[in-house]
Amino acid sequence: MHNAALEETALTDNTNEPQPDISEPSSTPQPETPEPETTALVPTPTEQDVIEGEVIVLEPPEAPKAHTLPKQKPYWLLIPSTIVCCLIFLAGSYLLPLLTPTATVTIIPVERTITTTTVIQIHGRQLPALTLMQRLSVQATGKGHQNARQAHGIITFYNGSFSSQTIAAGTLLTGRDGIQIITDQVATIPAGNPPIYGQVSVSAHAILAGEQGNIPAYDINQACCATSVLAKNTQAFTGGAVARDFLVVTRTDINNAVASLLITLSQVEAAAQKAQLHQGEDLITPSCTPSISSDHKPGDEAKQVVVTVSITCSGIAYDAHEVYQDATQILTTEAANRFGTGYSLTGDIQITIVHATISNQTRAHIMVQVTGTWIYQITPTTKRLLLHLIAGKSKQQAEALLLQFPGIAGAQILVKGENQTLPEDPNAITIRIQYRAV
Repeated sequence: MHNAALEETALTDNTNEPQPDISEPSSTPQPETPEPETTALVPTPTEQDVIEGEVIVLEPPEAPKAHTLPKQKPYWLLIPSTIVCCLIFLAGSYLLPLLTPTATVTIIPVERTITTTTVIQIHGRQLPALTLMQRLSVQATGKGHQNARQAHGIITFYNGSFSSQTIAAGTLLTGRDGIQIITDQVATIPAGNPPIYGQVSVSAHAILAGEQGNIPAYDINQACCATSVLAKNTQAFTGGAVARDFLVVTRTDINNAVASLLITLSQVEAAAQKAQLHQGEDLITPSCTPSISSDHKPGDEAKQVVVTVSITCSGIAYDAHEVYQDATQILTTEAANRFGTGYSLTGDIQITIVHATISNQTRAHIMVQVTGTWIYQITPTTKRLLLHLIAGKSKQQAEALLLQFPGIAGAQILVKGENQTLPEDPNAITIRIQYRAV
């Protein structure tokens, strides 16, 4: 019964299917319709499995899942990982030296200075002498003071009597302008022999100080003092002056002017001398002869003083490179004789020319003072020897050993941490060389 029902249902389904079109094909080709594939979704039930009246629902096949992109790897994690690794490396680089015992040894080598004076013969020539002159006017700075002064002059007494007469010192005479004059000396007038008068002259001065005492000649022309005696001033009185302040020339005024002129002239002279040098030559400071004059002497009253200075200089041209080479050779030889090997020159030698002369037109004899400093050299071989010498020693022992070593003037040891013993490994000890300022 069940089989008949199923067959009937199948036939009904087939009856409802559309019949194929059997009409004539059109001229236009039609695309072929692919035949549907029949896929068995569920197995054919057996007779025992079919239950009457049961409806079997066939589930449609699942739609294909959408295509998804593969997940990317988290490369961004490399950035923090790299930073962490760098930090670990840096921390290890800093911490490892701190945890490893080390020591630093600072050594001061011996320095020795040589100064010697010697004479060097080199090529040189005498430069023509040059004379330069310059003058300078400067203000006088001295202060002078003059008190009020009395005028002085001569009084002549004439005697008309036949006997000599004496006029006492301090005799007062009055001129026509009222200025009073007093004699300074006793006047003994010889007797007269008419028509010739006896006469004598004595010094006198004005009583009041000042210019008013400068009376003219014959301001005094009068009878005085005794019978037949006449007094006259045949010359004017001079020197009377009021009190005043004034400027005077001092030695310092002249010296300052001379110093200023010499500086200027020396610079001009040196430039003129250098202008005569040939290539490769240098100039020995020329010897100069100065000449000085002024229009006032120290103590003269003046507002200004004019000072004139002239100098004549003669220089020597020489080969500076030849001097340096010869001086260096002399000093180096002396250093080798004094110190032996192991020392070397540091910096340049200092050369001071003391004196120079020209023996002929092409040779110069130059006396020089030469100074140089030599320092003991701590070579790499010496460093290795010192490292093995002090490795494992205490600071005190190591310093004592270093100071006993020839060529070492001082040593300072710094050990890391509280340990006062140097590392056993020489590679953990650093030697530094410190030179004194030369």
